[in-house]
Amino acid sequence: MKRSEILKRVGITPPPAARVRLIVDTDAKNEADDQFAIMHHLLTPMFDVRGITAAHFEQKAGYNGQSMEASYREIEKVLQLAEIDDVPFFRGCASPLKSVHDAPDSEGTRFIIGEARQPGKLYIAVQGAMTNVAAAIKAAPDIAENLVVLWNGGGPYPEGRPEFNVMQDPDAVRAVLASPAEVWQTDQSVYCTLEVTLAELKRRVFPCGRIGRYLYEQLEAEYLAEYNPAFLLRTGENWTLGDNTTAAVLLMNRWRGNWHMERAPMIKEDLTYQPNPDGKLIRVYDSIDVRMTLEDLYAKLALAYGNTL
Repeated sequence: MKRSEILKRVGITPPPAARVRLIVDTDAKNEADDQFAIMHHLLTPMFDVRGITAAHFEQKAGYNGQSMEASYREIEKVLQLAEIDDVPFFRGCASPLKSVHDAPDSEGTRFIIGEARQPGKLYIAVQGAMTNVAAAIKAAPDIAENLVVLWNGGGPYPEGRPEFNVMQDPDAVRAVLASPAEVWQTDQSVYCTLEVTLAELKRRVFPCGRIGRYLYEQLEAEYLAEYNPAFLLRTGENWTLGDNTTAAVLLMNRWRGNWHMERAPMIKEDLTYQPNPDGKLIRVYDSIDVRMTLEDLYAKLALAYGNTL
């Protein structure tokens, strides 16, 4: 089924001038929240989703060169359950950059380059490692000024801290921050606020067709398999849908005053920040509207796939 048919169920027609041309770049099998973010972008009529690129998460133990392929297969599964068969998806880079100058080839990076050379700004919702974007920029430097990179990652300011998405490929983050590409960052202190409970998800997401059931059940299974009392992000009945920030920053109005401009820091070897007075200015979000973001996701899932409760 075409995505446009699913969006007819949502029943919202944004003005053409509001449309945003966008690629979702996701390490979809890393945990259990990327799947929610993929669906949020696909169910948002304002987003002209050009395609989805699979990202690796090779610094997570046990994948040995297979994490990008796992992300690719998970994207395929989500699209099948969502009954969407006309959104293309691509394999990205299978491993981190070898240096800030590296430009590995992949079908995902070629897709990014091709889309970035079309008229108008191209937004890239980066929900994991920055590798695919950095590789595309290094292979085709001319595209950088046409990109807006929605970066879900990095530690809180001013010091920063080792953060999972940066940890996956620090050199890729360094390469993008050094490039002319526009960057909107939601760091860990902000994306952690998109907190939900399992009961909330079971009530609001599970009833929404095959995709809603899958979203809930795969998250519950991940929780039971990986819960660690020492991991402070999880308490036993909660989760963080942190990757949905890349939808939130485009849905919120621009008069909120919930972001500021910051000189792009240098990423040190320990993954903390070093101030860089010569760094380009990037947009750093101080907060997002959690209520609006989550309710928007729940409403769109219910409108598109029904709610049996």
